[in-house]
Amino acid sequence: MSVVETPPAHLEHTPPARHSEQRRPVHWGAVLRLPYAARLLTATLVSRVPLGMTPVALLIAARANGHGYGAGAALASLYGLAVAVGQPLLGRLVDRRGQTLILLGGSILSATALFVLAAAETANLLIAATAVVVAGISAPPSEGVLRAIWPALTPTPQHLRAALSLDSGCQELVYVAGPLAAAVAASAAPPGLAFALAAGLGLAGALVVAVSAPSRTWRPVPVRRGPLGALRSAGMRWMLLVLTAVGASLGELSVAALTASERHVAEWLAGVLPAGVSVGAFLGTAAWTALPLQPPLGRQLGLTAALFSVTWLPLCFDPPPYAALLLAVLPGMAFGALLTCAYQVVAELALPGTLVEAYGWLIAAFGLGQALGTAVAGLLAGPWILPAATAALALVLCVPVCQHLALRTETARFLHTSPERQS
Repeated sequence: MSVVETPPAHLEHTPPARHSEQRRPVHWGAVLRLPYAARLLTATLVSRVPLGMTPVALLIAARANGHGYGAGAALASLYGLAVAVGQPLLGRLVDRRGQTLILLGGSILSATALFVLAAAETANLLIAATAVVVAGISAPPSEGVLRAIWPALTPTPQHLRAALSLDSGCQELVYVAGPLAAAVAASAAPPGLAFALAAGLGLAGALVVAVSAPSRTWRPVPVRRGPLGALRSAGMRWMLLVLTAVGASLGELSVAALTASERHVAEWLAGVLPAGVSVGAFLGTAAWTALPLQPPLGRQLGLTAALFSVTWLPLCFDPPPYAALLLAVLPGMAFGALLTCAYQVVAELALPGTLVEAYGWLIAAFGLGQALGTAVAGLLAGPWILPAATAALALVLCVPVCQHLALRTETARFLHTSPERQS
């Protein structure tokens, strides 16, 4: 597989699995028992916690410092935009310079900016905005780094699929634990404590990854990348459009849940519906991993995108609150499976030497989609048909991605068999 960079020496000689074992699905427990896997996954999750904490901490701090909701929301949006810009840029640096220096430099700079917010909070909006931009744009690319390491840690394609699935499922925990930690910290102490806690966790997690043997021994692929980097791949560009549409549908969900809570006079629904989708994503990721799938990756992508599109339809009938909560789990489950396939597709379509940058673009596209979806849904008063239509758009956009995957498969098969034909 072209995306596998240099693994640690003692991980290179994993004996090949028997054919019957290769067809058997690998579960998360088997992944966690692999050398370094549990440690690196835990450290990466800890380093990601600031991504979930900081937006909520900014909203709380802005209100505590006498600003309106608009100021807090603007700072939170600015942080999200800075992260979306920084991840592909730092990913490109990792692909060219290696992981250790970029992880250390990014985590230290981001933590410093968060410590500035801890001291100054949002009393001065200019200082706060500057610190927010620095913290977001320098946030270490831990997600891309770990996903670039997974191929070296996993002995079979089934293990890699399970590892990416586990990574995807655990990511949902960041956006549950992060806001909760920010709220608890802010309720127990001044709002600045949440920023300090986020800085400490992000720095500690990134340092553990940076000093690990798999990260230190990972080497970039010595190839010419060009100014476009990961975006030189046409299939990658189409996949980023798919992820933008998927992110938009989830951004539209937040507004649709709010308007549904007002129609049904159930305020709790605005927060619980997105949480139901997150729970569904975790369950769907686990269930998808357990399936003994053998179809080509393009068919898997098409299937999960179709499920993601169809499962929004029951919500279009505007069911009562408790029924809506149960039904929201369904697109969440499809989303978990789709995101797992998306990680594999990105790994397959990424050109040599651009893998970490490609995962950075994945994060950026998804975040941009969420922002666009929220804005559009706000203008249209958040009807349920909107996320359903956007999910259908994601399915349509999957067609050229599947074509590129099929072309790569045919090309690889031809290159594999052509020497035999010549002989």
